[in-house]
Amino acid sequence: MSFDALKELAAAGHNFKGANPQQLDAIASLSQEEVALLNSVKSRLDAAEDVVSHSNSPLSGAFVW
Repeated sequence: MSFDALKELAAAGHNFKGANPQQLDAIASLSQEEVALLNSVKSRLDAAEDVVSHSNSPLSGAFVW
């Protein structure tokens, strides 16, 4: 079974709403190591109580938070 970066990132809670096809292609081409790093950063940000977003609206390309 081949690695699916989009599926792995989505399973970790990353949101791709608003991503255009070129952005999705770039995300889909990430390696397992790159996805693991992004998931690690996201889990740390999610666990940090003092980290809040600057806006309630989603930012283009800011799928990590």
